[in-house]
Amino acid sequence: MEDKLILYIAVSLDGYIAEKDGGISFLNETPGPSPDLGYEKFYQSLQAIILGGKTYRQIKQELSPDEWPYEGMPCYVCTRQEHPDDPNVQFTSLPLGRQMLDFVRGKHTGNIWLMGGGEIVRGFMRDGLIDQYYIYVMPVALGDGIPLFPAGFSKINLKLDSCKKIGEIVELVYRKDTPGS
Repeated sequence: MEDKLILYIAVSLDGYIAEKDGGISFLNETPGPSPDLGYEKFYQSLQAIILGGKTYRQIKQELSPDEWPYEGMPCYVCTRQEHPDDPNVQFTSLPLGRQMLDFVRGKHTGNIWLMGGGEIVRGFMRDGLIDQYYIYVMPVALGDGIPLFPAGFSKINLKLDSCKKIGEIVELVYRKDTPGS
C-alpha cells in the first residue's frame, strides 16, 4: 500500500468550501437522491486523519455533537487554541506541513486524510505534501465564502487522474505531478 496524504473535499462551483460564516449547508442542497461519492471505500483505505481546529469544532458543535463520526480512527487536530479533553483525538500545535506529517507518519503507515479548511490545506500545499486531491464540485455558486485554496503557496503542478459526473456533482481526482509520473 502506498502512503498518501489525500485531500478529500467538496467545493462550490466558484471555489468555496464554506459560506462566509463557515456554514456548509450548501453541501446538502443537491437535487435528487444523495449520490454515492465512494466515501465508504475511501474511508476504509485510511490509517489516520489530520484535521484543522476549526473543522474539529464544527464537527463537535454542529455536525455531530453527540457522537464522534470517526470513532476508532486516529485523528490529529492541528490547533493553537485551548481545547477540551477529548479521547477521540490528539491535539497538537505542531506547524502545518512537513513536521506535522512526519509526526503522524511516525505513528501510522498508509493513507492519511487531510480534512479541513483552506488554512490547513495551504499549510500542507506550501511543502508540496498532498499526494492526491479528491475534489467534489457541487452544483452551486456561493458568490463569497471561504476559499478552498487561499493565497500563500507556490505554484503546484498536478496531473488529472479522473473526472466523472456523479448525479449533479463532478468528481475531480488529481495527483501530485512528480518527475517520471
